[in-house]
Amino acid sequence: MKVFYYLIFSYFGMFLKFKSLKNVLLTTTILFLLMILPTQAQDLQEEQIRDSIKKYLNIASNTYFNYQYNKTIEATNRGIDFANQIQDNYYLATMYNELGLSYDGISEFLKSKESYLESINYVKKVDNDTLKSWIYNNIGNLYSEGFKKTDSAIMYYKKSLEYAEKLKDTFEILTPILNIGWTYVDQGDYDIAFPYLQKSEQMIYTKHGDKSAKAQINFLLGRYHTSKNNLAKAEVYFKSALEFAKEDKLLEELTEIYEEYALLAEKQGKDKLAFKLLETHLKLKDSLLNTAKVKENQIAMARFAVDDYKKDLNRVKEEQKTQETIMKKSQQISYVLMIAGFILILLLINMFKNYKFRTKALDKLRSKNKQLREAKEEAEAQANMKAQFFSTVSHELRTPLYGVVGLTSLLSEDFPNLKENENFKSLKFSSTYLLSLINNVLQINKIESQGIKLESIPFHVRNLVHEVVNSFSFAASQNQNKVHQEIDSKIPEILLGDSVRLSQILMNLIGNAVKFTEKGNIWIRLTSEEKQGKKHTIKFSIQDDGIGIPQEKQVSVFDKFVQLRPIEKNYQGTGLGLSIVKRLLLLFDSDITLKSEEDNGTEFSFSITFEESDKASIKDAVIPTKSINAIEKRILIVDDNKINRVVTKRILQNKGYQCDVAEDGLDAIDILKVNTYDLILMDINMPRIDGIETTKHIRENDKRTPIIALTAVEEDQVRDRIFEAGMNDFIIKPYDLAEFHQIILKNLYVTTK
Repeated sequence: MKVFYYLIFSYFGMFLKFKSLKNVLLTTTILFLLMILPTQAQDLQEEQIRDSIKKYLNIASNTYFNYQYNKTIEATNRGIDFANQIQDNYYLATMYNELGLSYDGISEFLKSKESYLESINYVKKVDNDTLKSWIYNNIGNLYSEGFKKTDSAIMYYKKSLEYAEKLKDTFEILTPILNIGWTYVDQGDYDIAFPYLQKSEQMIYTKHGDKSAKAQINFLLGRYHTSKNNLAKAEVYFKSALEFAKEDKLLEELTEIYEEYALLAEKQGKDKLAFKLLETHLKLKDSLLNTAKVKENQIAMARFAVDDYKKDLNRVKEEQKTQETIMKKSQQISYVLMIAGFILILLLINMFKNYKFRTKALDKLRSKNKQLREAKEEAEAQANMKAQFFSTVSHELRTPLYGVVGLTSLLSEDFPNLKENENFKSLKFSSTYLLSLINNVLQINKIESQGIKLESIPFHVRNLVHEVVNSFSFAASQNQNKVHQEIDSKIPEILLGDSVRLSQILMNLIGNAVKFTEKGNIWIRLTSEEKQGKKHTIKFSIQDDGIGIPQEKQVSVFDKFVQLRPIEKNYQGTGLGLSIVKRLLLLFDSDITLKSEEDNGTEFSFSITFEESDKASIKDAVIPTKSINAIEKRILIVDDNKINRVVTKRILQNKGYQCDVAEDGLDAIDILKVNTYDLILMDINMPRIDGIETTKHIRENDKRTPIIALTAVEEDQVRDRIFEAGMNDFIIKPYDLAEFHQIILKNLYVTTK
């Protein structure tokens, strides 16, 4: 017997045991009806008619489950008569649905179909998806069990499921899903059935599972796994099915389970077990015969009553008995409603207590959230203050440093002999070293604020390594060190990646090697580790034969402000270099490896994957200087710092450019009203009006003249503002002279072209 369920009928406050959801929905229909019956009638006559309808619904329910189909059909027809008197489409749909069930019970399938179709005609006139789902499910049962037309049955089941899903009620959804799966199992379509069985199992065990339902789904899954030759799994399901069926004394289910379990045991070669199970099956089957005989007798009587129920001489007597029953039921309902009211009061009290508790908890939560929000705002304000502080420090330190670096560069050009002067070399190295210290402090703050994003631009990896090494030539010569470069020939000449961050990593590692090695050797090695398409993984190794790192410091050496030899003055520094290296490598999805022995040298290594680039894709390719006639070009320098103006003007004049200067933005705007220039160098931070606002004023009348920003602030802090204002390029102070000239040439070349 298919699909057994138990349901709690909350309106009456009692437990009602339901029969098959597939074969019988009559009782469920009655209960649903009673729950939504109107509490007040329009007039006394209509109220009496509705009472009569309820009476015949109860009679139909009781007689149906006792196989007294003749009485069920009679009660249902009487109910239809009363429903027609008040022309209630809902009651008519309900009654014809139950009449269809009754005819189905006595195998009058054509009459059952006619009744269901009448029920559908009436239910279409009311807005009740639940009843629609039940009726279509019952028609599916008729085609599955009566006409044996499984395709039509599946169609009606799916129609039932469609209405059930509209309700979003998992109990209503479960019925058609389980019926679909059961039908597919019965016709041997196990693969199609399995998803429906799985979904039914999930619903039964999580929401609507009583022992009857669990027995049936385990029985069906046992049949499925038997068909798939998953014999051990099938046996587990059959055992579970037996356990649940025994607990609920489900005689008919036990009969079917023992039969299928016996077939499984035979398939497993367990002949004794198969015989024992089959024997139990036969015993249970015998015990069902009496029930079947009762049912057959009732069916025979019902068939006789179908054509003769109007001639029943005992109708009045039955009605009197029914009235007495209704009075008793009404009294029982009154008692139940009193109990339900008391329970409702208790529930309301409990809800009120819960409400007070929740309100108190919410108040605490709001208070805590307010504190957290204030703490967050304070932390953000402090972070902004910190960022602003470092931005200010960056500008205030780099601006005078620009003067120092610029003046040393001018001196080296004006007096070439100074390049060999030791004092001059020391001055130039000190300014470069000071710049490195400033950059390290700013860099660690930038990393901690997660303000770094890797770029992907073409660069010459060999040139980059040579430039980094050359920047330490003075320090290396001071310590009498020899620096060796070994670059694998397999490494492409041009790569795509963030050359700035790579330079910072190499400068810190090579700087440490130079600092901690005297009269020794330093090796910079680049080895091709792996190639996949255009992607090259390169291993970088910086090795020295210097003082080495003690074993106990090889972990902490990567922390901030850690000094390797704090008592030795020659080795002082910020202690930020290796910390910056480690954090920058994380951006490359890499890590650093350290090998060192005290007094025996150190080797740092790491691997980074770059993409190969074509030479033609390099944006900052060298501009041919012959295409630019510097003497013909006029450049306006806008800077509020007098030393910076002098340095920048001298650098440009040495290259043959004609230069004018403006002390601030307003001065520049006035000059541009009477003069035209081929290029403008614009300082960002100036009094009265800064470089950004000055550029916006200039761009109102001049869209063509290249404007290059001069700034001592970190690139990522001003890049967007620079380009949004209409500037063409930018130079970070202090800058390398070659890079400075190259950027100017590039912008002049674009304009000339």
